[in-house]
Amino acid sequence: MDCSGDRVVLTVLAGVTLQCDGAPVALSSLERALLAGLAVGAGSSSDTLVRWLYDDAPPTSARNRVQALVSGLRRKCDAPLVRTAADGYVLDDGVTTDVGRLRACRDRARARAQRSEVGCLDDFRTALDLVPEEVLLDVRPTSAVELERTRLAAERLGLWEEHVAAAVALGRADTVVADLALLTALHPFHEGLLAHSVLALASVGRREQALRVYREAFERLDVELGVEPSDLLRSAHARVLEGDVVPVRASDVTTVPGADTALRRPTAPRTLPRRSPGFVGRAHELEAVLGAAQQVDDGPVVVHLTGLPGMGKSTLAVEAGHRLRDRFPDGSLHLDAGRTPTGPDAGAALGTFLRLLGTHPEAVPADVAERAALYRSLLHERRVLVVLDDVGADVAAPALLDLLPASAGSMAVVVSRRDLPWLDADVRVPVGSLSTGAARELLVRELGSERVERDQADADRLVVALGAAPLALRLAAGRARQRPDVALGRLADRLSTGDDGTMASIAASLAEVWEQLPGEVQEAAHRVARLRLPAFSAWVLGALLGDDHAGERAIDALSALHLVEPVRHLGQATQFKLHDVVARFLRGTDTHDDDTSPAERVAALLLERGRPAHRAHPTQLLPEPPDGARPTSQATTSQDAAQRWDRTSAVRFFATENATARVLASSLASHRPDLAWRLLVLVAPAHHGAPAEEDWVACLDLVGGVLGRAAPDDVDAATGRAFLDLCRAWHLQARASSSEQAGRLAESAAARLVDAGHPRAAAAAQVVTASAALALGRRDAAVAALDAATAALDGVHDPVLAGWVANGRGTVHNDYDENEAAAVAFAQARALLEPTAARAGYRQATLELSRSYRRLGVLGEAQKLILEVVGLLEDDGDDYDRGYVLDAQAEVAVALGRGADGVELARSARAWAVRSRDAFVAARARRTLAGALRLEGRPAEAEAELRLAVTELTALGRQLSAAAAWRALAALLDDAGRTEEAAEALRLEREASAAAQAGGAPPGASPVLTPPT
Repeated sequence: MDCSGDRVVLTVLAGVTLQCDGAPVALSSLERALLAGLAVGAGSSSDTLVRWLYDDAPPTSARNRVQALVSGLRRKCDAPLVRTAADGYVLDDGVTTDVGRLRACRDRARARAQRSEVGCLDDFRTALDLVPEEVLLDVRPTSAVELERTRLAAERLGLWEEHVAAAVALGRADTVVADLALLTALHPFHEGLLAHSVLALASVGRREQALRVYREAFERLDVELGVEPSDLLRSAHARVLEGDVVPVRASDVTTVPGADTALRRPTAPRTLPRRSPGFVGRAHELEAVLGAAQQVDDGPVVVHLTGLPGMGKSTLAVEAGHRLRDRFPDGSLHLDAGRTPTGPDAGAALGTFLRLLGTHPEAVPADVAERAALYRSLLHERRVLVVLDDVGADVAAPALLDLLPASAGSMAVVVSRRDLPWLDADVRVPVGSLSTGAARELLVRELGSERVERDQADADRLVVALGAAPLALRLAAGRARQRPDVALGRLADRLSTGDDGTMASIAASLAEVWEQLPGEVQEAAHRVARLRLPAFSAWVLGALLGDDHAGERAIDALSALHLVEPVRHLGQATQFKLHDVVARFLRGTDTHDDDTSPAERVAALLLERGRPAHRAHPTQLLPEPPDGARPTSQATTSQDAAQRWDRTSAVRFFATENATARVLASSLASHRPDLAWRLLVLVAPAHHGAPAEEDWVACLDLVGGVLGRAAPDDVDAATGRAFLDLCRAWHLQARASSSEQAGRLAESAAARLVDAGHPRAAAAAQVVTASAALALGRRDAAVAALDAATAALDGVHDPVLAGWVANGRGTVHNDYDENEAAAVAFAQARALLEPTAARAGYRQATLELSRSYRRLGVLGEAQKLILEVVGLLEDDGDDYDRGYVLDAQAEVAVALGRGADGVELARSARAWAVRSRDAFVAARARRTLAGALRLEGRPAEAEAELRLAVTELTALGRQLSAAAAWRALAALLDDAGRTEEAAEALRLEREASAAAQAGGAPPGASPVLTPPT
């Protein structure tokens, strides 16, 4: 509308926009809703506006929020916009609105129609153009808003009736015949419009067609509603039969200038179903569909939505269609292709679309090919959205291809349960479960926030039980509304046990899909469902079927029907998961749920595939598990088992399969412990410092407990216990800072592994024993353990373990300030480990060699080696040791006199250590930070950090490190002239050193480290 002279212009009917002095004003959703309510006159009191905005669930202090919204709008618009009225607000009299213009045009049209002026037809048209078929689209849906939408829709139809009545009366029926064809198609039971259509057709000389419209309406009312035509429709029919309607030529009627309404393009068809008022989530999917619409200027676009029954594909398509209304001003066409069992009739669908686009029914060609050609011609240079919903896989391609746009400017959205081979889609959007947050929001919309928040844990259980499927959630919410006395937790329990009919309709739909699968694919799906894996790789199906190629065919078939969905995580290979609804369906129809052979076959193949990956993994210390598991029935050899592994592929393999190994080990522990413990040893290096390390430890507890109850003469169980004790000791020493317990476990495991004939594993256990002894300040015990490791490796070529032994000897020298000997040992470790895959050991040797050089004063070499370690960390993508490396960098910075750099690096080191829960490195970083602060002339802060470092190191049982901190504190106090306190610190330093030489005091409780926010 032309409002160039108005200061404030507000439109709300087609979409809420506000212009102030010619400039658009950005509005929030609540501001749009408030302005729309004021414009349509939904109420001026604050209470009425609260109901308009928030329905029956207003927030706390809702009236204050309305007041804040008004204040915000006034700040955004310099001109008068909203003024205060009695107990509420109204729009200022100077605001121009499309609602006001609609009423003015309507009133003027009615007045001119009373005077039989042809110009009234223009006024009716102008009014109708102001009211789109769907109004208030971007206003938050509440009960009051929905009521106003219904009222405006009724007013629009009423205006159409007045318009066509005036056109017929004034002899201009030819200007509304096409409009009436569209209106009666959209409202086939609106007898007022049908009556006007009969009279209008007769008025333009189409008497036979007018009678046909009546006959079809009569039959439709009789068959579908069981009623007779109204008096109004029967009267129109009688007038045509009696010849009371005389055809009038347009040239016989006087027109006013500019009233050439006969040449207008018919009103844009809007046939999308009503959008779901409870639409939630789907931000990613909506973004994909809406983004595709941005490409239509380059050519026609086809978007394909696919997914399981009940996932909300149709709801998403309708929601996207309504949001794209302005993008496609020439209309939106909707076809429910699944309405008939045999699929859509292409000819009938084309006929419907042609009539909706303004083609006179008599001009619709009889031949399907001609209809398709005319349809393409009408879409040319128009911008139309076509939605084809519920398209079956058995629909022949030509049946629907003719309905797709063929020229730029238009877009089609095709919805189906499975992929359509004949559909060449530009954008494919899989529609799966809702996110947990969106599913909870759906329950809030259906049940109210009070009930969901009261039983939030039970609501989340309900979401899990239903697989976050929108349809299932709505059905369950409907049950819950009927039974407010039933707790959501009880409903979730009934769903979990299958004792509920909520899933029946979804199960029926799944059964139809399921029947399309070959028998071997059905069997593979049942078997993988029994495993209860969170996700699985494609090779798992090959293991289950005994044939890799059959497994590939199975995953292809399951993916095509969306019974599985891809799972992608950073640093992992793509896996798949059965949708929760599908898994529940399969378990409900499985007659062999107690069959454990599938798990055994997958575990055996995982061991086979994992051994070469284990040898290429960078975190190598523990050797791979020995052979010796019992043969597994129907075992298969993977075609990938012999592939060449490098460090990257090995890390990726274990990151992908760790969870599978843990689940299988837990499920096999009771009846195949020989497979279970080998799986846990296989994935031990990959769990070192990983987020799931505690889950792996829990599996160790479970399987270790089973092995502990085995018969005394069970050799494999005894071997398994020794290997698992080694794994646990390594974890305790490396991660939990429980050196006393780790040392005892490792020493015991080493003796048993020697007796069982596993020298490599025994040597690894002695390395862990030495590390624990050093942490406790027990030099002699550490040296003895390293000597034992060397002896175990006598005659065994294993550069990895030899390198770890050299690392241990270097650490012994380093801890006791034997810097030259330490440098020699670490250099030897580097030489041994460099050609191997054991990057973690090589990194440690390099880092410790840099520390030795720093203590020897060779700072250039120290800095060079640290930079090499930083590069190794970046290459490996491993942040586990980053805190330790940053601490070493801080020490070099302090040695070079760069105090500010030292402070920054030491604080970063502590932050990393706290984040990875490495208490020892966190305490060391405090000591380094104190040195940097002292260099910066901040002695008070340095003293505080040293005292905290002493406390933490002592609690960890790290007496040598605590002694070093006491020594640094004594020097700081001496600098400050506090000689008595310095002497006391030196005394405590001697006590700590003596305790370390004597074997160390038992460690206290490890300090609790809270990761920084």
